[in-house]
Amino acid sequence: MSLTVPQEALLKTLSVMTRADTNIQQIEVEAVQKIINDELGLSVTSAQVHMAANSEFIERREIDKYLKSVSKQLEQTDKITIVRCLKNIILSDGQAHSREIDMFNKVVDVLKLTPAELVLM
Repeated sequence: MSLTVPQEALLKTLSVMTRADTNIQQIEVEAVQKIINDELGLSVTSAQVHMAANSEFIERREIDKYLKSVSKQLEQTDKITIVRCLKNIILSDGQAHSREIDMFNKVVDVLKLTPAELVLM
């Protein structure tokens, strides 16, 4: 599957979030699949979500470095979409774990979103 930079950034960021609490739950994987389908009109398998979550940069917990490297290729709307969808993944299992919140804050910081933009999501 060939993805644009914004599509890949969304898939990778959401997939990483499934591992943020160190326990990938099927409900989180299904939430990623639904969001990718709803937002991008693409169908991804659970294996593709797991593969994105297990890529090398994720193993080193360097999603921030990846996002910094592609941020200039993302429109503001892409950044807001990533963070809005990230919030939905965090809440998909009914709990917001501290590692998930830390990652959310890191992503917001790297993407340079303002509090006002977050409120409007």
